[in-house]
Amino acid sequence: MAPTIDDTARSKVLELLALPSPDSMRPTAVRREHLRRDEGVQYDRVVLDAADGDTIPCLLLTPDEQAGIDVIAVHQHAGAFAIGKSEPAGLIGEPTLAYGTSLARAGARVILPDLVGFEERQRRWTDDPAADERLDALFRVAKGSSLQSKHTGDIAVVTSWMQDTSVGPTDVRIIGHSLGGQVALFSLAVDARVSKGVVSCGIGSLASFESERIRHNPAWFVPGLLASGDVPLVAAAVEQPVLVAAGRNDKLFPMAGVQDAFDAFRPGVLTAMVFDGGHSMPPFVLDAAVQHLLASPAMN
Repeated sequence: MAPTIDDTARSKVLELLALPSPDSMRPTAVRREHLRRDEGVQYDRVVLDAADGDTIPCLLLTPDEQAGIDVIAVHQHAGAFAIGKSEPAGLIGEPTLAYGTSLARAGARVILPDLVGFEERQRRWTDDPAADERLDALFRVAKGSSLQSKHTGDIAVVTSWMQDTSVGPTDVRIIGHSLGGQVALFSLAVDARVSKGVVSCGIGSLASFESERIRHNPAWFVPGLLASGDVPLVAAAVEQPVLVAAGRNDKLFPMAGVQDAFDAFRPGVLTAMVFDGGHSMPPFVLDAAVQHLLASPAMN
């Protein structure tokens, strides 16, 4: 059953994540390095220091002709820990997931962070990065937090920096596929500064994962979430326009759980795209995502 839609959903998700107000989470130091220019887009490396002592390496794509919209593009998981931000930047990996590059060429200023555990942020505690991710998540749970809290907090730091460096009126939006879509969903749920989003193959329910014995990434398992309303609680906390794409044959996200999450969104918030296919971002979904994110103002 979907949770009641009211003003407490966002505060409840923040409580479950054990996070302060996202706008209080800011970088403590910033380093920036110009990398190259390609097809009218400047590529910079930006490293943000967070208050917890961690660093967040990012790629920043700045088009010569800007549309006045900033986008955070979050990478997928796929068990490919050596690949993070570089895939949506179109530098490596699956070409259909180069949504950061597509958005930059369409006029958005795009920042692409590495999530903890990926690319420049691999833990390298052992020779098994998946085991490192699980251990990281378990230590966070033992301390009363979660890996999803870490991801969401890092995106809040990135959001603050994008606001601080925007050349015009602040309008930050977010997109992600798979794990990136999951992270985008939680960020939309708790951070009102993010005005619009796209979630590609990144929404379902913990109940459906449990019933089908689906082995998902450990960030999904936020302590207390299932008892508080499951992922539909997170969907109910989203107040901003969001495009959610889901494949009917996605083995990671059973449609029953996807539909439960869809039903929990507030009226007028959700644009749903259910397509024949699996865990992917087909070209027509990418086209719709770019159109959704670049539409102004931030409304459906």
